[in-house]
Amino acid sequence: MWATAQATALLGERDEDVVPEYGSLAWLRLRPSDPLRAVAVLRAAELWRRHRAYEVWLDGLDADEWFREITADANAYAASIAGALARRRTAAEMRVAQSRRRPPHRLVATPGWPPIRVPGEPGRYLKHPGAAA
Repeated sequence: MWATAQATALLGERDEDVVPEYGSLAWLRLRPSDPLRAVAVLRAAELWRRHRAYEVWLDGLDADEWFREITADANAYAASIAGALARRRTAAEMRVAQSRRRPPHRLVATPGWPPIRVPGEPGRYLKHPGAAA
């Protein structure tokens, strides 16, 4: 397109990444004669043109086609995570699993570690038999 050709000509040897976004603080700080200002304006105009063309195209679709187009990305994402979601437990399955009682964990003192305070029994500690007193 013409805008792309103009932007390329104005940029010369400069990298496209140096062009600030139109209306940004960096763009406002450019001199009025700086070609980067014009390139940013051209880019913004081209993006707006494409946006409007897409909106006009969407407006020309019937309701079902419009809905399919608008939800296509969400549908693709949902399809990509469906397998992982299907493998997860449901809330009901998790409630059942949590309701099953397990025996309490047996505390065991480990060599080289400090004594373990026994919950619910103030002042009681488990020490490894080989630990120094």
